[in-house]
Amino acid sequence: MVRFAAFLLLAAVLVLPRQATSHPHVWIDAHATLRLEGGTVQALAITWRFDDFFSSMMLEDFAGKGGKAFDAKSQAALRDQVMLPMSEFAFFTHAAANGEKLPITKIEDFRAEIEKGRVIFHFIALLPRSVDPKKEVFSLGLYDESYYVDVQLDKWDPIRFSSADAPGCAVDIAEDTSNPLYYGAFFPKLATLNCVSG
Repeated sequence: MVRFAAFLLLAAVLVLPRQATSHPHVWIDAHATLRLEGGTVQALAITWRFDDFFSSMMLEDFAGKGGKAFDAKSQAALRDQVMLPMSEFAFFTHAAANGEKLPITKIEDFRAEIEKGRVIFHFIALLPRSVDPKKEVFSLGLYDESYYVDVQLDKWDPIRFSSADAPGCAVDIAEDTSNPLYYGAFFPKLATLNCVSG
């Protein structure tokens, strides 16, 4: 596990500064579900699906013989050694309301699973405050600002709703041209929640 943790700290940019020659070393397919209560966004249920190579490393170090599943001990180790240190980077989750950043510093309900040889993380990202999308423009981006980890939004259903508690709401996704990353090499995708006030 020590070898894995050291690699993750490097690959996920937990401690080391990036050089101009950096490029993605880890790839993640991601989607988020907006959790609404009483018409306000309270939290985000996020899923990461890691690439084959990085998944194989986690399976070797955490899944034990056979690499078929993570037991309770492995789940706790993944949470403590992999996920929780990511709080320094907001878990690659960038939320805002009317342009005001809503830093993600806490998660809950972390769970890891294995599907067709790929490791999948599920977790709930807690917003520092609730957001009424009929009164404020809520936006969300899932990306690593260093581009050491390439987080790609799901092509078919990247941003979802937890229930029908979002009448009159739609999600628009576009490149955030105001936020060039990796020395201007790319622009992250930004999802904006538009809701019709009643």
